[in-house]
Amino acid sequence: MPNALTRRRLILTATPLAALALATFGPRSAVRVAAQTTPAFAVGAPTWAANAAVAYPGPGRQQVSDREIVVSLWQQRLWAYEGEVPVLSTLVSTGTAETYEVSTPIGQWRISVKFPMETMAGTVNGESYQVEDVPDVMYFTNEGHAIHGAYWHSNFGTPMSHGCVNLPLDVADWMFGWAPEGTGVTVIP
Repeated sequence: MPNALTRRRLILTATPLAALALATFGPRSAVRVAAQTTPAFAVGAPTWAANAAVAYPGPGRQQVSDREIVVSLWQQRLWAYEGEVPVLSTLVSTGTAETYEVSTPIGQWRISVKFPMETMAGTVNGESYQVEDVPDVMYFTNEGHAIHGAYWHSNFGTPMSHGCVNLPLDVADWMFGWAPEGTGVTVIP
């Protein structure tokens, strides 16, 4: 009889256990889990990120909603859930937390507004910044915190932002289509 972890992976992947191979580090430090086919619930997601959801199923859904995005500041990781099933996991870059202004807030929200592309500008610690053509922007607080693509770095897994949640471009593109306005967003320590 398979142990609990084996049974959980079998349920989450919806593929035969024999199709799973050892987890190996892949692009952007996401974990790849080789499978014969991509699970039906992750169709359209970047394969490496969908497979990482199997290797790192995450903390579980935190809000009652059909879809939810959960971000862990400690792990610098994001999970996308459909119901109780993690469909995607990726490394992210959240706020540096050097000061309150550049911290990603802990709590529960919903995506309030989305923009396919936007120029983001502001002032942090008395210094102005402006980043043009930020892709796949999904705001989740009234203070300007958003989940979005980041073309200016690839150091995912390390806090680097002014408080937003930076995603690899391919993941941001998929998430923008996957998460409608109103999707739950939870940020945990």
